[in-house]
Amino acid sequence: MAEPSGSAWYRARRSRISVACVVALTLFIDMLVYGVVIPCLPMLVIDRLKGNSTMVGFLFGCYAFGLLLATPVFAILSDKYQNRRYPMMAGMLGLVVSTLAFAIADTYVLLVLARVAQGVAGGASWTIGLGMLADVFPTKKLGVVMGTVLTAHTVGFAIGPAAGGFLYEYGGFSAPFTFCAGFAVINFFAIVWIAEPLHKKHSEKTSVKVSRAQEDIEAEGSFTNNEETPLLPQAKKPKVTMWLLLKNWRIMSCLLCVVVSASVFAGIEPALPIHLQLTYNASASTIGLIFVTMVVPAFLAPLIGHLSDKIGRQVISATGMILMAVASPLVALHFESIYMIIPPLMIFGLSSPVTLTPVLPEMGETVHDMGGAAYAQVYALYNMAYSIGMFIGPVLAGAVMASSGFETLMLAFGFSLLICSPVMMDWFAIWRAIKSFVRRD
Repeated sequence: MAEPSGSAWYRARRSRISVACVVALTLFIDMLVYGVVIPCLPMLVIDRLKGNSTMVGFLFGCYAFGLLLATPVFAILSDKYQNRRYPMMAGMLGLVVSTLAFAIADTYVLLVLARVAQGVAGGASWTIGLGMLADVFPTKKLGVVMGTVLTAHTVGFAIGPAAGGFLYEYGGFSAPFTFCAGFAVINFFAIVWIAEPLHKKHSEKTSVKVSRAQEDIEAEGSFTNNEETPLLPQAKKPKVTMWLLLKNWRIMSCLLCVVVSASVFAGIEPALPIHLQLTYNASASTIGLIFVTMVVPAFLAPLIGHLSDKIGRQVISATGMILMAVASPLVALHFESIYMIIPPLMIFGLSSPVTLTPVLPEMGETVHDMGGAAYAQVYALYNMAYSIGMFIGPVLAGAVMASSGFETLMLAFGFSLLICSPVMMDWFAIWRAIKSFVRRD
């Protein structure tokens, strides 16, 4: 039976607010599940399956492998068939199945398959969810809407470790995964409930619309009518290709920064629970609560973005890498109480948004300086770099933990960050400033 077109139910299913809420719920649950497993998987592998830290690290890295494989596939299929709900429903069902697989897994292979499937489901949530927002919201409002919706992602990651540790300790090893599967089922029905957004014939690809939103945001600040704006039409700039982007030093320095920082931040996820358990005999709930303190500083990302625009993005990113390099060995110190690890861990957590928040605007500005029209490609490079870091970090962390321990791992992280931090600086600009200062004197 067709629903009346003028009814409140009909309007609610097609409301922009409803779509934004469902997408926010999807991202929240995706990161809730991601966070829940952090205090649980190391204990599951080491205590239940009698594995080691190398196996734990590889298992954590498998999420990024699934994410990297699935993201382009979902993006292409969604744009080709102009349908968001069905692949989004498939992704959420995949999340339900993979989460329940964790609860019943009795072999390491099954855990690996479940972790890869979780990454694939995450690729659907991010790609299709943001695409759905691009379908229903005007381009000029897209940045504000996406920023608001992405807050749910941070909240989910903040709640996940604490909830996972508490449920694992007091409800058994299957409780955290059953809990998350229940949330995912609710989200599945929410996706079923909303109506498919209207697609205009020959409409632009989602990536193009999202990129155009970035162009409009930058154009508002860059192309104002002032004395510096040329009145005559300018010569057409050359087409910006992926290869041309990779040859640009500013882009490559940003990508290196993303790979290294993501590797370190993802690498601590499998390593810290093992360290806390071995050193302080910490329970799952305690480990989960301590992880929350590392995630909380992520809420300062908007303030950091504002400061980076005022002070300079490259300076802020390099500062973040140095801050993470200093905090890394401090986290590995042996304290009298487990709770004394919280201050250095919060500094470590703060360093991640300080490092990464300025990177996307910096890459966008570089594309604009090169002639624009390649925002989707440069943001795809960012996502690929982050996924590579998410895979490399846990795998290396597990191997180093097995051979040398947590202290060596964090020293290695700090050393690699110190080496790479100068890469973010524009040394040509600094040299020009020095020469200009000397000439004035």
